[in-house]
Amino acid sequence: MLSLPSRWLGRLRYDDAHSLQIRVRDAIIGGGSNRELLLLEHEPVITYGRRGELGDVLVSPTELAKLGISLRAAERGGRATYHAPGQLVGYPIVRLRTLAPSVPAYVWGLEDALIGTAARLGVVSGRREGLHGVWVGNAKLTSIGIAITHGVCWHGFALNVDPDLSRFDLIRPCGLEAPTTSIAALVGHAPPVEDVATLVAEEIARVFPLPR
Repeated sequence: MLSLPSRWLGRLRYDDAHSLQIRVRDAIIGGGSNRELLLLEHEPVITYGRRGELGDVLVSPTELAKLGISLRAAERGGRATYHAPGQLVGYPIVRLRTLAPSVPAYVWGLEDALIGTAARLGVVSGRREGLHGVWVGNAKLTSIGIAITHGVCWHGFALNVDPDLSRFDLIRPCGLEAPTTSIAALVGHAPPVEDVATLVAEEIARVFPLPR
């Protein structure tokens, strides 16, 4: 059983990862057969989705700059999200119909893979009705925000392994008045993000098996 070839990129600035996503996406749109799961950590950045809800960012760009946090618009769905070291970001880039029959089914599959990953790390998590992502009670563990361009998926998910959770107070995460949690906060420790990336790649292979 094979899934998306995965690549661990380590810590990367958002702009560099975004440019790489576009290169892979455009190659697929152009007829290439390549498909890839990019796994990485971002330098501190707040992104907001295509609806542009800057009101979810609770401090000024000047204050963010003082804290060393970038602010970027993104083509994905969803609202404001914080990314930083200690958080695993995954960008599956592949034709949607090779993974799922519809966008909702694809998002459901990503959630299933991330719920499975959390379970392997000792965390019982699940969904909340009417909301995307993965939750532990009313606390958000994973955010999901995707884009589809000419049938190709990009952007993806962010799983909180052991980031500084206090920085999520700078935003209204995904437009919600809800706390954010992490693997480390829930079980008292967490493996290196690169090790969690391996688990996520395995769980995505389980949920989205692709032929050789």
